[in-house]
Amino acid sequence: MHSTTVLVAAFAAAAYATPMGSGSWGSSSTGYESATWTTTTTSSYASGTGSWGSGSGSYSSSTSASVVPNPSPSSGVVAELLTADSTVSRFKDIQKEIDAGDVNLKFDFNIAANPPPAMPGKGGQVDLANRANFPILTDLGISAAAIFFNPCGLNTPHIHPRASEFLTLATDNNLLTGFVLENGLTTEFNTTLTKFQGTVFPMGSIHFQQNLDCTPAVAIAGLNSEDPGASSIAQNFFALDSEVIDATLGFPKQIDGSNFAAFKKAIPPPLVNGIEECLIRCNISY
Repeated sequence: MHSTTVLVAAFAAAAYATPMGSGSWGSSSTGYESATWTTTTTSSYASGTGSWGSGSGSYSSSTSASVVPNPSPSSGVVAELLTADSTVSRFKDIQKEIDAGDVNLKFDFNIAANPPPAMPGKGGQVDLANRANFPILTDLGISAAAIFFNPCGLNTPHIHPRASEFLTLATDNNLLTGFVLENGLTTEFNTTLTKFQGTVFPMGSIHFQQNLDCTPAVAIAGLNSEDPGASSIAQNFFALDSEVIDATLGFPKQIDGSNFAAFKKAIPPPLVNGIEECLIRCNISY
């Protein structure tokens, strides 16, 4: 856990001191569909002069080079690293991947360096570095994510089946967080983070993060597994057999086995436009 905490602190410091990606990124009403990216030297996100996702939907920060997509590891490399005879042997294999250009010693969390999900949410994007896309993490027991929230963006309730999470807010925002632990203690644990404050989500707990502001927010998360996994509660619950869902919900009258499929289609992919009060206050259509 100590290594995870150090990792989070380092990323939070980097988010403050190092400019992030630049270019235009779809506004909160359009998501990423029309995203284009260019570099600029006109403003600094750390100083609060850049704009990202609000109003015009553009984000600018000072940078010295174009953002390059993270390399794609060669097929089967993680399996080979997991069966290496020793740590030295594993890192010799990693060195070969680096020399071939298939692995980098750094992972770029800039949105421009990571493709959006197949079904991007309107509320933002999560960029996760795990052993699959950053093989140097293999057998190290850690991973990290950068979460980019649009104004009012909500990272919907989800669990990490193989990791606890330490999340730190890197920007000058208000971020509401909460989790429910498990059966026997269903009290919701809530807190609101401001810049450089962090909180934890225990392994397997159902948790969420909600940007309460009309400006974008960025959070950095450290997880104590190189393969933490994620399962979105609402989105995946309705993937179950409709009769099982019907019984689980107590045989509701308005939503039942005959229309669960239609109801599932209405659930947006995470991240989503968040709580109604924030959307109204920030003049975001929903």
